[in-house]
Amino acid sequence: MKRVLLLIAKMADASSLRAKKIPDNLYDQCLTNLVIYLHKNKCDKNDLHTLPDTVVMDVYFKMFQEKKLCILAGELSHLDVFDRLLRFGGSQLPLLQCFQAVTEHCAKLSTELSSAYLLRCDAASEPVDKLIHLGLRLGGFLNEAGWYADAQKVLLRVRDLCQARPQTTYYKRLTLECCHRLLNTQSAYCCFPAATETYSLAVKLLGVPEDVTTKLPPGPYAVAESCDKGTQTDFDSESDHSEVPCSSTGGVGRTSIWGSTALVARLCKEFSSLFFVRCDYNAAHAWSMCALRLLDKHTPAKITIEVLRACGKACVVKRRFPAAGLVVRQAAARARRAGAQHPRHAAALLDYGFYLLNIDSIAHSVAVYEQALASLRRVFGRGSLHVATAQEDLAYALYVLEYSSGLFYKAREHAERAIRIIENLVPPDHLLLASAKRVKALILEEIALDTPAGQEMKPSLLEESESLHKAALALSMMAFGEKNVQTAKHYGNLGRLYQSMQKFQDAETMHLKAIAIKEELLGPDDYEVGLSVGHLASLYNYHMNMHCAAEKLYLRSISISLKLFGERYSGLEYDYRGLVHVFTQLKRHSRAAHYNRLLQHWHALREESKSEQQPAFGDEQVMPIEELQAKFFTPND
Repeated sequence: MKRVLLLIAKMADASSLRAKKIPDNLYDQCLTNLVIYLHKNKCDKNDLHTLPDTVVMDVYFKMFQEKKLCILAGELSHLDVFDRLLRFGGSQLPLLQCFQAVTEHCAKLSTELSSAYLLRCDAASEPVDKLIHLGLRLGGFLNEAGWYADAQKVLLRVRDLCQARPQTTYYKRLTLECCHRLLNTQSAYCCFPAATETYSLAVKLLGVPEDVTTKLPPGPYAVAESCDKGTQTDFDSESDHSEVPCSSTGGVGRTSIWGSTALVARLCKEFSSLFFVRCDYNAAHAWSMCALRLLDKHTPAKITIEVLRACGKACVVKRRFPAAGLVVRQAAARARRAGAQHPRHAAALLDYGFYLLNIDSIAHSVAVYEQALASLRRVFGRGSLHVATAQEDLAYALYVLEYSSGLFYKAREHAERAIRIIENLVPPDHLLLASAKRVKALILEEIALDTPAGQEMKPSLLEESESLHKAALALSMMAFGEKNVQTAKHYGNLGRLYQSMQKFQDAETMHLKAIAIKEELLGPDDYEVGLSVGHLASLYNYHMNMHCAAEKLYLRSISISLKLFGERYSGLEYDYRGLVHVFTQLKRHSRAAHYNRLLQHWHALREESKSEQQPAFGDEQVMPIEELQAKFFTPND
């Protein structure tokens, strides 16, 4: 056994030196034979652990490829072995694949590893610094793998360990490193009270006023300015700068303090992400711009990509589409350069698909979502929250794409798969289920509307849709309360459904609630307001004979759409058709003819759009970060 391991180690070393004497396929065959031997003989594997990191990872990945998942689970469940792999820089992608495969097959590694870490902390038999760094690595990996609940347990313990130490600059920095990972986890898992606590701690350590959310801008920009100019901060007050808190960060920012610019940029990005999922889009945009200011040529690629992604999503919801298109494409280009098969690239593709969907490039959006889903499945299989998110996004894009054709079955399949995955991984009342249930409810409603009257399945589809919408609304109310954009969307969806179910008074009530909440939060001319106004107009027009009221609402919806999207926007079709019907009913035939001409003009523009393609994805060049920043900020900003 030892001779075999020694031979493999020498072969791996020779391969790394590009020695031509040993073919790669011979090394691969040796790995296969070793895995078979280990599987059959159930021998002590201590000798295996004496091999170099790269060989150990190759052996484990070969176990994954050969489907020897039980023996692989036994290896990866050892915290020391797993930590060794986390320290090895070349193991991230294969380790994610091994981890997810083992988890789906025979073991919940996230729970075993997080429990082992907590027990080690309780034993207090190791230096605290060692436990902190181990926890940062483990918590960060579990977060990236999508096992948020266990990641949060680990990172909360790390935070406690950091805060229990003397509050020197060094431990404050470690606490901020932990806050960065913890915020990412808590935002993704919708743990909003806990995330608010983490946010408060982080802004306190950064020296930002606690009421910063009421002062956006300029609150966050003060953080950027202090780091940008290298002014004296609490981080300068002590001299313990020598030890790097986390080796994965790397690089030196513009300030004299190690990593301070990169660290603050990451935190501002996480602040933006938190406010984004809470639907506070003004704060999300302001924090993302703060993070963008802090980037420079020394910033590690991973951080730059994360910041650009946050900027892109915030710009989309603020309807700043030229800026959004620029940063989401730059994020995807950078991610692709770092590794086209990495989940980071798939995440950037999801953001790009989100941008395309919002600028009404729906077919292109579907293609990008499909590419992202295929990439995520290669890494995470079919049972990950990451895969569920991509399937939900794709389901909604397909629903929008096929709205006119009525071919919703592919969209329904993806929505149902997303729900099944999420239900297997989270508690039954978790907010992550709300969005997926909403998408399925929308699809079922449209299938029901396309089902001929009298067929037995029609009422059941509408009833199931209502049940899903109500469940999504209840989850949103628990998480956000009534005054939230997501809650308003659920009210609006129920309004449309009640219209389909011929419950017209209930439909009106739901639409009016949605409009009132959106107007209060977003202003009178927002895209979301336009959608709800158009839906209420449809109700008044086709079902309540309130044609004069419908006319005013349609005109308002059209005004918002033209302002934001221009003459080719897909949603204009329904408003133009609605006005043709309104003026026909009012016997104002010249006005009906006018909007019929506008409708025909719209059709001609849409036909032209079919031959116009988005810029070929993948052809863009990576822009220097200084040039990108110059497009967002003037010298005096």
